[in-house]
Amino acid sequence: MKNSKMIRAAAVVLSAALLTISSVGNVYAGVCTEKKTSVKKSITAEGSYANWDGVTNVSQFADEKGNFCFAYDNGKYVTVVKGKNKINLKKKTSTFGAVTCDAEGYFYVVTGAANSSTDRNKNTVYVSKYDTKGKLLGSVGDDGSSSLAYYYNDSFRTQIPFDGGNCDVAVNGDYLAVNYAREMYSGHQSNSLLLVDTETMKKVHVDAYYNSHSFAQRVVPYQNEFLLASEGDCYDRAFTLSTTKIQAGMCSSQNTFDFWVKKGTLNDWNMFALNNNFAHLGGIAAGKGNQAALVATSAKSLSSKALKENEQLFIQIFDPQKDLSKENGYITKGTRSGLAGPNGDEQVTNYGVKWLTNYSSSYTISNPQVVSTTKGNYVVLFEHYKGLTYQGVYYMVINSTGKMVVKATRLSANGYLNPSEMPVYTKGKVYWAGNSRKDQYIYINSFAVK
Repeated sequence: MKNSKMIRAAAVVLSAALLTISSVGNVYAGVCTEKKTSVKKSITAEGSYANWDGVTNVSQFADEKGNFCFAYDNGKYVTVVKGKNKINLKKKTSTFGAVTCDAEGYFYVVTGAANSSTDRNKNTVYVSKYDTKGKLLGSVGDDGSSSLAYYYNDSFRTQIPFDGGNCDVAVNGDYLAVNYAREMYSGHQSNSLLLVDTETMKKVHVDAYYNSHSFAQRVVPYQNEFLLASEGDCYDRAFTLSTTKIQAGMCSSQNTFDFWVKKGTLNDWNMFALNNNFAHLGGIAAGKGNQAALVATSAKSLSSKALKENEQLFIQIFDPQKDLSKENGYITKGTRSGLAGPNGDEQVTNYGVKWLTNYSSSYTISNPQVVSTTKGNYVVLFEHYKGLTYQGVYYMVINSTGKMVVKATRLSANGYLNPSEMPVYTKGKVYWAGNSRKDQYIYINSFAVK
Protein backbone atom coordinates (compact mmCIF):
# COMPACT_ATOMS: atom_id res chain seq x y z
CA MET A 1 0.00 0.00 0.00
CA LYS A 2 1.06 3.59 -0.56
CA ASN A 3 1.71 5.57 2.60
CA SER A 4 1.45 9.35 2.74
CA LYS A 5 5.14 9.81 2.09
CA MET A 6 4.98 7.73 -1.09
CA ILE A 7 1.90 9.57 -2.34
CA ARG A 8 3.70 12.86 -1.69
CA ALA A 9 6.75 11.55 -3.50
CA ALA A 10 4.69 10.55 -6.53
CA ALA A 11 3.84 14.22 -7.04
CA VAL A 12 7.49 15.19 -7.48
CA VAL A 13 8.97 13.87 -10.69
CA LEU A 14 12.34 13.47 -12.41
CA SER A 15 15.39 15.71 -11.89
CA ALA A 16 18.43 15.46 -14.16
CA ALA A 17 20.42 12.25 -14.05
CA LEU A 18 22.86 10.37 -16.23
CA LEU A 19 22.41 6.74 -17.11
CA THR A 20 25.46 4.72 -18.13
CA ILE A 21 24.83 3.29 -21.57
CA SER A 22 23.92 -0.39 -21.37
CA SER A 23 23.71 -2.73 -24.32
CA VAL A 24 22.27 -6.21 -24.70
CA GLY A 25 21.75 -7.27 -28.30
CA ASN A 26 19.82 -4.51 -30.05
CA VAL A 27 18.50 -2.93 -26.86
CA TYR A 28 20.15 0.05 -25.25
CA ALA A 29 19.34 3.08 -23.19
CA GLY A 30 21.23 6.34 -23.38
CA VAL A 31 21.39 9.49 -21.29
CA CYS A 32 18.31 10.37 -19.25
CA THR A 33 17.71 14.09 -19.73
CA GLU A 34 15.29 16.70 -18.48
CA LYS A 35 14.16 19.92 -20.11
CA LYS A 36 12.68 22.63 -17.93
CA THR A 37 9.46 24.24 -19.17
CA SER A 38 7.96 27.58 -18.18
CA VAL A 39 5.10 25.87 -16.32
CA LYS A 40 5.31 26.05 -12.54
CA LYS A 41 2.91 23.42 -11.26
CA SER A 42 2.98 20.37 -8.97
CA ILE A 43 1.83 17.12 -10.56
CA THR A 44 -0.69 15.36 -8.33
CA ALA A 45 -3.10 12.43 -8.44
CA GLU A 46 -6.38 13.63 -6.95
CA GLY A 47 -8.24 10.90 -5.08
CA SER A 48 -5.43 8.34 -4.90
CA TYR A 49 -5.65 6.09 -1.85
CA ALA A 50 -4.04 2.74 -1.03
CA ASN A 51 -4.45 0.70 -4.26
CA TRP A 52 -6.88 3.24 -5.76
CA ASP A 53 -5.59 5.36 -8.63
CA GLY A 54 -6.25 9.07 -8.76
CA VAL A 55 -6.78 11.50 -11.63
CA THR A 56 -3.62 13.43 -12.41
CA ASN A 57 -3.80 17.12 -13.24
CA VAL A 58 -1.29 16.61 -16.09
CA SER A 59 -1.80 14.48 -19.21
CA GLN A 60 1.00 13.44 -21.57
CA PHE A 61 0.79 12.37 -25.22
CA ALA A 62 2.43 12.62 -28.66
CA ASP A 63 1.10 15.12 -31.21
CA GLU A 64 0.42 14.53 -34.91
CA LYS A 65 4.14 14.83 -35.69
CA GLY A 66 5.20 12.45 -32.93
CA ASN A 67 6.46 15.23 -30.67
CA PHE A 68 5.95 14.78 -26.94
CA CYS A 69 3.41 17.20 -25.43
CA PHE A 70 1.66 17.63 -22.12
CA ALA A 71 -1.45 19.41 -20.91
CA TYR A 72 -2.46 20.57 -17.46
CA ASP A 73 -5.58 21.61 -15.60
CA ASN A 74 -5.60 25.41 -15.48
CA GLY A 75 -8.89 26.30 -13.82
CA LYS A 76 -11.48 27.17 -16.47
CA TYR A 77 -9.02 26.05 -19.14
CA VAL A 78 -6.78 23.17 -20.06
CA THR A 79 -3.40 24.41 -21.25
CA VAL A 80 -1.56 22.33 -23.85
CA VAL A 81 2.22 22.76 -24.03
CA LYS A 82 3.71 21.98 -27.48
CA GLY A 83 7.38 22.90 -27.39
CA LYS A 84 7.49 26.63 -26.67
CA ASN A 85 3.83 27.14 -27.56
CA LYS A 86 0.86 27.09 -25.16
CA ILE A 87 -2.71 26.57 -26.31
CA ASN A 88 -5.63 27.25 -23.96
CA LEU A 89 -8.72 25.06 -24.35
CA LYS A 90 -11.85 26.16 -22.50
CA LYS A 91 -13.24 23.29 -20.43
CA LYS A 92 -16.78 22.03 -21.00
CA THR A 93 -17.20 21.22 -17.29
CA SER A 94 -15.12 21.82 -14.20
CA THR A 95 -13.61 18.43 -13.33
CA PHE A 96 -10.45 17.55 -15.24
CA GLY A 97 -10.17 14.03 -16.68
CA ALA A 98 -7.58 13.62 -19.44
CA VAL A 99 -6.25 15.07 -22.71
CA THR A 100 -4.95 13.57 -25.94
CA CYS A 101 -4.30 14.42 -29.61
CA ASP A 102 -5.11 12.64 -32.88
CA ALA A 103 -3.11 12.15 -36.10
CA GLU A 104 -4.52 15.38 -37.57
CA GLY A 105 -3.54 17.53 -34.62
CA TYR A 106 -6.99 17.89 -33.05
CA PHE A 107 -7.11 17.92 -29.26
CA TYR A 108 -9.62 16.03 -27.14
CA VAL A 109 -10.32 17.01 -23.54
CA VAL A 110 -12.25 14.81 -21.13
CA THR A 111 -14.05 16.64 -18.31
CA GLY A 112 -16.84 15.82 -15.89
CA ALA A 113 -19.37 17.26 -13.47
CA ALA A 114 -21.27 15.53 -10.68
CA ASN A 115 -25.06 15.44 -11.00
CA SER A 116 -27.03 16.59 -7.95
CA SER A 117 -30.39 16.60 -9.74
CA THR A 118 -32.95 13.79 -9.87
CA ASP A 119 -32.50 13.38 -13.64
CA ARG A 120 -30.39 10.23 -14.01
CA ASN A 121 -30.28 10.58 -17.80
CA LYS A 122 -28.12 13.68 -17.44
CA ASN A 123 -24.64 13.52 -18.97
CA THR A 124 -21.82 13.83 -16.44
CA VAL A 125 -18.74 13.07 -18.59
CA TYR A 126 -17.84 14.97 -21.77
CA VAL A 127 -15.33 14.75 -24.60
CA SER A 128 -14.64 18.07 -26.34
CA LYS A 129 -12.78 18.43 -29.63
CA TYR A 130 -10.60 21.45 -30.48
CA ASP A 131 -8.61 22.45 -33.54
CA THR A 132 -4.87 23.13 -33.49
CA LYS A 133 -5.44 26.74 -32.39
CA GLY A 134 -7.82 25.86 -29.56
CA LYS A 135 -11.17 26.50 -31.23
CA LEU A 136 -13.96 24.29 -29.89
CA LEU A 137 -15.35 22.08 -32.67
CA GLY A 138 -17.87 20.04 -30.72
CA SER A 139 -18.64 18.03 -27.58
CA VAL A 140 -20.36 14.78 -26.75
CA GLY A 141 -21.64 13.66 -23.36
CA ASP A 142 -22.02 10.38 -21.52
CA ASP A 143 -24.30 9.23 -18.72
CA GLY A 144 -22.40 5.99 -18.03
CA SER A 145 -24.94 3.69 -19.63
CA SER A 146 -22.39 1.25 -21.08
CA SER A 147 -23.11 -1.06 -18.11
CA LEU A 148 -26.81 -1.40 -18.91
CA ALA A 149 -26.36 -4.68 -20.76
CA TYR A 150 -26.02 -6.20 -17.31
CA TYR A 151 -28.18 -3.88 -15.20
CA TYR A 152 -31.32 -2.62 -16.88
CA ASN A 153 -31.96 0.31 -14.58
CA ASP A 154 -30.62 3.83 -14.23
CA SER A 155 -29.01 3.31 -10.78
CA PHE A 156 -25.90 2.06 -12.61
CA ARG A 157 -25.34 5.28 -14.54
CA THR A 158 -22.67 7.84 -13.64
CA GLN A 159 -23.40 10.36 -10.90
CA ILE A 160 -19.87 11.37 -9.85
CA PRO A 161 -17.20 10.98 -12.57
CA PHE A 162 -13.58 9.99 -11.90
CA ASP A 163 -14.33 8.79 -8.36
CA GLY A 164 -12.30 6.00 -6.76
CA GLY A 165 -10.00 5.61 -9.76
CA ASN A 166 -8.63 7.50 -12.73
CA CYS A 167 -9.57 8.59 -16.25
CA ASP A 168 -7.62 7.32 -19.25
CA VAL A 169 -8.11 8.23 -22.92
CA ALA A 170 -6.78 6.97 -26.26
CA VAL A 171 -7.36 7.69 -29.96
CA ASN A 172 -7.19 5.08 -32.70
CA GLY A 173 -8.04 6.23 -36.22
CA ASP A 174 -11.48 7.86 -36.18
CA TYR A 175 -12.40 6.61 -32.71
CA LEU A 176 -11.67 7.76 -29.19
CA ALA A 177 -12.10 5.67 -26.02
CA VAL A 178 -12.37 6.89 -22.43
CA ASN A 179 -12.02 4.33 -19.64
CA TYR A 180 -13.03 6.08 -16.44
CA ALA A 181 -13.91 5.49 -12.79
CA ARG A 182 -17.19 6.76 -11.39
CA GLU A 183 -19.64 6.60 -8.52
CA MET A 184 -23.08 5.43 -9.64
CA TYR A 185 -26.51 6.54 -8.44
CA SER A 186 -26.65 3.24 -6.53
CA GLY A 187 -23.84 4.60 -4.32
CA HIS A 188 -21.42 1.95 -5.55
CA GLN A 189 -18.23 2.56 -7.53
CA SER A 190 -17.30 1.03 -10.90
CA ASN A 191 -15.83 1.89 -14.27
CA SER A 192 -17.44 2.87 -17.56
CA LEU A 193 -16.45 3.20 -21.21
CA LEU A 194 -17.22 6.17 -23.44
CA LEU A 195 -16.54 5.45 -27.11
CA VAL A 196 -16.74 8.37 -29.58
CA ASP A 197 -16.66 8.69 -33.36
CA THR A 198 -14.31 11.68 -33.70
CA GLU A 199 -15.52 12.55 -37.21
CA THR A 200 -19.14 13.03 -36.16
CA MET A 201 -18.49 13.62 -32.44
CA LYS A 202 -21.26 11.17 -31.63
CA LYS A 203 -21.27 8.50 -28.97
CA VAL A 204 -20.85 4.91 -30.16
CA HIS A 205 -22.99 2.51 -28.14
CA VAL A 206 -21.04 -0.22 -26.34
CA ASP A 207 -22.68 -2.99 -24.32
CA ALA A 208 -21.17 -5.18 -21.66
CA TYR A 209 -18.40 -3.12 -20.11
CA TYR A 210 -18.54 -3.13 -16.34
CA ASN A 211 -16.28 -3.92 -13.36
CA SER A 212 -17.63 -3.38 -9.85
CA HIS A 213 -15.24 -1.43 -7.63
CA SER A 214 -12.78 -0.68 -10.41
CA PHE A 215 -9.98 1.29 -8.78
CA ALA A 216 -7.67 1.73 -11.79
CA GLN A 217 -8.36 2.05 -15.52
CA ARG A 218 -6.18 1.96 -18.64
CA VAL A 219 -6.87 2.12 -22.39
CA VAL A 220 -4.50 1.91 -25.38
CA PRO A 221 -4.96 1.49 -29.14
CA TYR A 222 -4.85 -2.16 -30.16
CA GLN A 223 -4.84 -2.94 -33.90
CA ASN A 224 -7.99 -1.19 -35.21
CA GLU A 225 -9.72 -1.31 -31.82
CA PHE A 226 -8.87 -0.66 -28.15
CA LEU A 227 -7.46 -2.67 -25.29
CA LEU A 228 -8.65 -1.76 -21.80
CA ALA A 229 -7.61 -2.80 -18.30
CA SER A 230 -9.31 -2.58 -14.94
CA GLU A 231 -8.36 -3.42 -11.36
CA GLY A 232 -11.52 -4.61 -9.60
CA ASP A 233 -11.96 -5.78 -6.03
CA CYS A 234 -15.35 -7.50 -6.29
CA TYR A 235 -17.06 -8.28 -9.64
CA ASP A 236 -14.50 -9.16 -10.84
CA ARG A 237 -11.79 -9.37 -8.18
CA ALA A 238 -8.95 -9.37 -10.69
CA PHE A 239 -7.00 -7.52 -13.32
CA THR A 240 -9.44 -7.60 -16.24
CA LEU A 241 -8.48 -7.11 -19.89
CA SER A 242 -11.12 -6.04 -22.41
CA THR A 243 -11.07 -5.63 -26.19
CA THR A 244 -13.59 -3.53 -28.05
CA LYS A 245 -15.61 -4.66 -31.04
CA ILE A 246 -16.68 -1.27 -32.33
CA GLN A 247 -18.82 -2.36 -35.25
CA ALA A 248 -20.66 -4.85 -33.06
CA GLY A 249 -20.95 -2.35 -30.20
CA MET A 250 -19.45 -4.81 -27.76
CA CYS A 251 -16.57 -5.31 -25.34
CA SER A 252 -15.13 -8.75 -24.63
CA SER A 253 -13.55 -9.11 -21.16
CA GLN A 254 -11.26 -11.69 -19.58
CA ASN A 255 -9.49 -11.92 -16.23
CA THR A 256 -5.73 -12.47 -16.34
CA PHE A 257 -4.66 -12.14 -12.69
CA ASP A 258 -6.73 -12.77 -9.55
CA PHE A 259 -6.44 -11.47 -5.96
CA TRP A 260 -6.79 -13.46 -2.75
CA VAL A 261 -9.24 -12.54 0.00
CA LYS A 262 -10.27 -14.36 3.16
CA LYS A 263 -13.10 -16.85 2.65
CA GLY A 264 -16.49 -15.35 3.51
CA THR A 265 -15.39 -11.71 3.12
CA LEU A 266 -18.24 -10.72 0.80
CA ASN A 267 -20.79 -12.60 2.93
CA ASP A 268 -19.59 -10.58 5.93
CA TRP A 269 -19.67 -7.40 3.83
CA ASN A 270 -16.19 -6.56 5.10
CA MET A 271 -15.38 -3.78 2.65
CA PHE A 272 -12.07 -2.88 4.31
CA ALA A 273 -10.77 -6.39 3.63
CA LEU A 274 -12.40 -6.57 0.20
CA ASN A 275 -10.80 -3.31 -0.92
CA ASN A 276 -7.30 -4.67 -0.31
CA ASN A 277 -6.18 -6.44 -3.48
CA PHE A 278 -2.53 -6.85 -2.42
CA ALA A 279 -1.81 -5.43 -5.88
CA HIS A 280 -1.49 -2.23 -7.94
CA LEU A 281 -2.21 -1.95 -11.67
CA GLY A 282 0.71 -0.51 -13.59
CA GLY A 283 -0.08 -0.28 -17.28
CA ILE A 284 -0.84 -2.05 -20.53
CA ALA A 285 0.91 -1.84 -23.88
CA ALA A 286 0.11 -3.14 -27.35
CA GLY A 287 3.12 -4.92 -28.87
CA LYS A 288 3.87 -6.15 -32.37
CA GLY A 289 1.40 -8.38 -34.17
CA ASN A 290 -1.32 -9.63 -31.83
CA GLN A 291 0.78 -9.16 -28.70
CA ALA A 292 0.01 -7.05 -25.65
CA ALA A 293 1.41 -6.83 -22.14
CA LEU A 294 0.18 -6.02 -18.65
CA VAL A 295 2.57 -4.81 -15.94
CA ALA A 296 1.63 -4.53 -12.27
CA THR A 297 2.73 -5.36 -8.74
CA SER A 298 1.19 -7.97 -6.48
CA ALA A 299 1.77 -10.30 -3.59
CA LYS A 300 2.89 -13.57 -5.13
CA SER A 301 0.55 -15.89 -3.25
CA LEU A 302 -3.12 -16.63 -3.76
CA SER A 303 -3.50 -17.59 -0.12
CA SER A 304 -3.28 -16.05 3.35
CA LYS A 305 0.48 -15.72 2.75
CA ALA A 306 -0.40 -12.58 0.77
CA LEU A 307 -1.08 -10.82 4.09
CA LYS A 308 2.64 -10.80 4.88
CA GLU A 309 4.13 -10.53 1.42
CA ASN A 310 5.36 -7.31 -0.13
CA GLU A 311 4.31 -6.65 -3.69
CA GLN A 312 6.63 -7.76 -6.49
CA LEU A 313 6.73 -6.55 -10.10
CA PHE A 314 5.44 -8.87 -12.83
CA ILE A 315 4.58 -8.89 -16.52
CA GLN A 316 2.13 -10.95 -18.55
CA ILE A 317 2.58 -10.97 -22.34
CA PHE A 318 -0.40 -12.44 -24.17
CA ASP A 319 -2.65 -12.48 -27.20
CA PRO A 320 -5.89 -10.68 -26.21
CA GLN A 321 -7.75 -12.51 -28.99
CA LYS A 322 -7.11 -15.90 -27.37
CA ASP A 323 -8.69 -17.55 -24.34
CA LEU A 324 -6.71 -16.08 -21.44
CA SER A 325 -8.01 -18.68 -19.03
CA LYS A 326 -5.69 -21.14 -20.79
CA GLU A 327 -1.91 -21.31 -20.85
CA ASN A 328 -1.60 -21.09 -24.64
CA GLY A 329 -2.96 -17.55 -24.57
CA TYR A 330 0.34 -16.30 -23.10
CA ILE A 331 3.87 -15.79 -24.38
CA THR A 332 5.37 -15.47 -20.90
CA LYS A 333 5.53 -18.54 -18.67
CA GLY A 334 4.61 -18.97 -15.02
CA THR A 335 1.53 -20.02 -13.06
CA ARG A 336 -0.01 -19.19 -9.70
CA SER A 337 -2.98 -21.03 -8.22
CA GLY A 338 -5.19 -20.61 -5.19
CA LEU A 339 -8.48 -19.24 -3.92
CA ALA A 340 -9.90 -15.99 -5.25
CA GLY A 341 -13.22 -14.35 -6.11
CA PRO A 342 -15.12 -11.80 -3.99
CA ASN A 343 -15.88 -14.42 -1.33
CA GLY A 344 -12.47 -16.09 -1.44
CA ASP A 345 -13.89 -19.49 -2.39
CA GLU A 346 -13.14 -19.83 -6.13
CA GLN A 347 -10.25 -22.07 -7.18
CA VAL A 348 -8.31 -20.30 -9.95
CA THR A 349 -5.06 -20.59 -11.88
CA ASN A 350 -3.34 -17.62 -13.52
CA TYR A 351 -1.00 -18.21 -16.47
CA GLY A 352 1.82 -16.28 -18.11
CA VAL A 353 2.93 -14.62 -14.85
CA LYS A 354 6.62 -13.67 -15.13
CA TRP A 355 7.92 -12.17 -11.89
CA LEU A 356 10.49 -9.45 -12.55
CA THR A 357 11.58 -8.77 -8.96
CA ASN A 358 12.06 -10.75 -5.78
CA TYR A 359 12.82 -8.05 -3.23
CA SER A 360 12.88 -8.68 0.50
CA SER A 361 10.26 -7.09 2.74
CA SER A 362 12.58 -4.10 3.22
CA TYR A 363 11.82 -2.89 -0.30
CA THR A 364 8.70 -1.47 -1.96
CA ILE A 365 7.79 -0.81 -5.58
CA SER A 366 5.49 2.07 -6.55
CA ASN A 367 3.96 3.40 -9.80
CA PRO A 368 4.84 0.49 -12.15
CA GLN A 369 4.38 1.50 -15.81
CA VAL A 370 5.06 0.09 -19.28
CA VAL A 371 5.40 1.19 -22.90
CA SER A 372 6.14 -0.84 -26.04
CA THR A 373 8.79 0.05 -28.61
CA THR A 374 8.81 -0.18 -32.40
CA LYS A 375 10.96 -3.32 -32.11
CA GLY A 376 8.30 -5.03 -30.02
CA ASN A 377 10.13 -4.74 -26.70
CA TYR A 378 8.46 -3.64 -23.47
CA VAL A 379 10.08 -0.94 -21.32
CA VAL A 380 9.01 -1.28 -17.69
CA LEU A 381 9.50 1.65 -15.29
CA PHE A 382 8.92 1.84 -11.54
CA GLU A 383 9.84 3.70 -8.36
CA HIS A 384 11.91 1.88 -5.76
CA TYR A 385 11.90 2.39 -1.99
CA LYS A 386 13.88 0.91 0.87
CA GLY A 387 11.59 1.20 3.83
CA LEU A 388 10.39 4.79 3.54
CA THR A 389 13.58 5.95 1.82
CA TYR A 390 13.25 6.66 -1.87
CA GLN A 391 15.81 4.89 -4.07
CA GLY A 392 14.93 6.33 -7.49
CA VAL A 393 13.27 5.55 -10.82
CA TYR A 394 14.31 2.21 -12.33
CA TYR A 395 13.66 0.62 -15.68
CA MET A 396 14.09 -2.75 -17.37
CA VAL A 397 13.44 -4.07 -20.88
CA ILE A 398 11.58 -7.28 -21.71
CA ASN A 399 11.59 -8.55 -25.28
CA SER A 400 8.63 -10.01 -27.18
CA THR A 401 9.47 -13.56 -26.07
CA GLY A 402 9.38 -12.56 -22.40
CA LYS A 403 13.17 -12.51 -21.92
CA MET A 404 14.65 -9.76 -19.74
CA VAL A 405 17.23 -8.10 -21.99
CA VAL A 406 18.01 -5.15 -19.70
CA LYS A 407 17.85 -5.86 -15.98
CA ALA A 408 16.62 -3.35 -13.41
CA THR A 409 18.75 -0.21 -13.80
CA ARG A 410 18.40 3.10 -12.03
CA LEU A 411 17.56 6.12 -14.15
CA SER A 412 17.57 8.73 -11.41
CA ALA A 413 18.08 8.88 -7.66
CA ASN A 414 15.88 11.99 -7.43
CA GLY A 415 13.16 11.47 -10.00
CA TYR A 416 9.55 10.31 -9.70
CA LEU A 417 7.04 9.01 -12.26
CA ASN A 418 3.84 10.83 -13.17
CA PRO A 419 1.19 9.06 -11.02
CA SER A 420 -1.59 7.23 -12.91
CA GLU A 421 -0.26 8.42 -16.29
CA MET A 422 1.63 6.03 -18.55
CA PRO A 423 4.81 7.36 -20.22
CA VAL A 424 4.91 7.97 -23.97
CA TYR A 425 7.17 6.17 -26.45
CA THR A 426 7.81 8.15 -29.61
CA LYS A 427 10.74 8.64 -32.01
CA GLY A 428 12.83 6.02 -30.21
CA LYS A 429 12.54 7.61 -26.77
CA VAL A 430 10.48 7.20 -23.62
CA TYR A 431 9.06 10.51 -22.35
CA TRP A 432 7.16 11.72 -19.32
CA ALA A 433 6.37 15.06 -17.69
CA GLY A 434 7.14 15.89 -14.07
CA ASN A 435 8.62 18.18 -11.46
CA SER A 436 12.13 18.56 -10.08
CA ARG A 437 12.83 18.56 -6.36
CA LYS A 438 14.92 21.68 -6.93
CA ASP A 439 11.81 23.65 -7.87
CA GLN A 440 8.19 23.10 -8.82
CA TYR A 441 8.43 23.64 -12.56
CA ILE A 442 7.33 20.89 -14.93
CA TYR A 443 10.14 19.17 -16.81
CA ILE A 444 10.07 16.96 -19.90
CA ASN A 445 12.15 13.85 -19.22
CA SER A 446 13.36 11.36 -21.81
CA PHE A 447 15.79 8.55 -22.51
CA ALA A 448 16.50 6.59 -25.69
CA VAL A 449 15.55 2.91 -25.91
CA LYS A 450 15.64 0.84 -29.08
